[in-house]
Amino acid sequence: MRHHSPKLSHFTADHIIGLSSQMLDLKETLLKVAPRNSNVLITGESGTGKELFARALHAASLRRAGPFVKINCAAIPDTLVESELFGYEEGAFTGCRKGGQIGKLELAHGGTVFLDEVAELSRAMQAKLLRFLQEREIQKLGSRRTIFVDVRVVAATNVNLEQMVKHKKFREDLFYRLNVINLHIPPLRERKEDIPLLVDAFIQKFNFSFGAGVNGVASEVMTAFLHYSWPGNVRELENCLERAFNLVDKDKIIRPHHLPAHLYALAGENRLPGEKRFLGQVTEAFRQGKTLTQIMEQVEKNIVLQALAESKGNKAKAARLLGISRPGLYKKLIKYNLM
Repeated sequence: MRHHSPKLSHFTADHIIGLSSQMLDLKETLLKVAPRNSNVLITGESGTGKELFARALHAASLRRAGPFVKINCAAIPDTLVESELFGYEEGAFTGCRKGGQIGKLELAHGGTVFLDEVAELSRAMQAKLLRFLQEREIQKLGSRRTIFVDVRVVAATNVNLEQMVKHKKFREDLFYRLNVINLHIPPLRERKEDIPLLVDAFIQKFNFSFGAGVNGVASEVMTAFLHYSWPGNVRELENCLERAFNLVDKDKIIRPHHLPAHLYALAGENRLPGEKRFLGQVTEAFRQGKTLTQIMEQVEKNIVLQALAESKGNKAKAARLLGISRPGLYKKLIKYNLM
């Protein structure tokens, strides 16, 4: 897949970076559903690239020549959401613009409207959005006339809408209207084999924008990247590399001291004595919110794995190395899903 970074408005499915099975399957599904007009709900954690997928979907659709209009539902005050979506006539309310305003849905006519952070809509606005999805008509504030609008609706959220439905915070009927097709983008920690490709892509992107000529990352940096959990996903990786570009030395190689402190510690593990390496792993576990019990279980699991490696899979020998009985070893294998 291409590694250069296009302008956001020119982003297509060809620019989706990843050779992991999850990303290849996701891209295949995107290309299958793109020519249709069915509503799409894109789910995934913050920083996974939901807007990029929405733009790629639009670019692969029959509506590609039409507009792509983004509406950030979380960024618009609740009192203004209706006028932003549906528009208003002159004199509709105090302080409105002379001549009125065309709503975002009407602006997207013939194209795609992207409802980002759709879970942030109030219950009242959810009802009005549902009505639009059912009738495909809008009525501007201050007008009695309805206008037919031909748009494909793509929504995105980083929260579990099904749980919100369960707790009566999101309309069930609206959820099903939006979730005709679901594209779930996996977090970066679940597709770490894509990290080297992403690093390469971002280096090319920043080399172009900075005119920097960076040649790559040091091996210990890549090792740290592959071991880190990336709570901020692809966006965090991109920001990390942009930071490094601002600090890179004359040799044009990104090294551990160019990274944020927590990644610098992780990158230095391979060069640290055993005790410091272990403490670095504990620090990373704390960053992930793990408890003492969870950390100790991970340590025990690693010790069991090492014993199995030393014994070349011979469980009797592994049990002897660990100083426990074979039944005791089997209990641990079952506990840690190592059978």
